[in-house]
Amino acid sequence: MLTFQKYLRHVLCAIQETTAYRASYFINIVSQFVSYIAIFFLWRAVYTGNSVIGGMDWNDMQGYLLISLFTSALISGSSEFRVSRSIWTGNIAVELVRPVDYQKANFSITVGNGIAEGVLVAAIGILFALLIGFAVPPASPAAWLCFLLAVAFSFITKFLIVYIFGLFTFWTTGGMGLSWLRRGLTDFFSGAIIPLSFFPGWLKAAADVLPFRGIVSVPATIFIGRLPPSQILATFAVEAAWIAALWWLARLIWHFAMRKVTIHGG
Repeated sequence: MLTFQKYLRHVLCAIQETTAYRASYFINIVSQFVSYIAIFFLWRAVYTGNSVIGGMDWNDMQGYLLISLFTSALISGSSEFRVSRSIWTGNIAVELVRPVDYQKANFSITVGNGIAEGVLVAAIGILFALLIGFAVPPASPAAWLCFLLAVAFSFITKFLIVYIFGLFTFWTTGGMGLSWLRRGLTDFFSGAIIPLSFFPGWLKAAADVLPFRGIVSVPATIFIGRLPPSQILATFAVEAAWIAALWWLARLIWHFAMRKVTIHGG
C-alpha cells in the first residue's frame, strides 16, 4: 500500500505541475489542435470526389483523425524529453538516490500529465466533432469498453517507446535526433500519418506485427468499427505481449546504462 501511495503521489504532483504552468499547458494543446486542423482539411480535400478510400468513407476518416489527435496528445513534449533532459543536465544523479523505481516513477508522472492534458484534448475533440456534425461511434457499451482498453494499451506502449528512446541518451551527446527518429517511426507505423489500411500489403503486414500499431491504429479502428470483433482479443494479446517485452527491454537498457554513470562531487 505504501508503494502504491508513493507512485500515486507522483501522479497527483504531475497533474498539479501540468495545470500550474498554464501557458505551456495551453500552448501544447493548441499546437496539437492546429496540427489536427491542418491534417483534417488535407484529408477532406483528398476525399473530395471520393466516397470511399482504402475501405474508409469520410465519416470513418473523421472519427479516425479525432482518435489520432487524442492518442497523440496523451503523451506531450514534456514527457518526451523528461528522461533525456535529466541525463543531459546530470539530474539523473538526484533520481538515483530517491527511494522509488525510476521506470515506475516516470510512468506515474506520465500518467499524471496524460490525465491533465487528455481531459482538455477530449473536450476540444468532442466540441469539434459536434461543430462538424459527424456521428461518434462506437454504438455499444462493449465496443466502448474495448476502445477504452485500447487507449490504455496505446498509452502504455507509447510511454515505453518514448522512455526507451530517452534512455539511449546515455550513449549520445543529445536527445533531439533520437526524438525525431522516434516520432518518425511512431507516426508512420502507428497509422497517425496514413491509416494502415492504405499501406501496400507487404508494408501493412510488417506494421501489423510492430508495437506502433497499438498507439493509433487499433484504438482508432475500434472506435470507428473497422476492426472486426473476432480480431480484437488476438490484437489485445499481441499488444500485451509487446508491452511486457518493452517493459523488460527498458529494464535491460537501464541496467547497462547504469554502468556508464559516473558521479563526481558530494
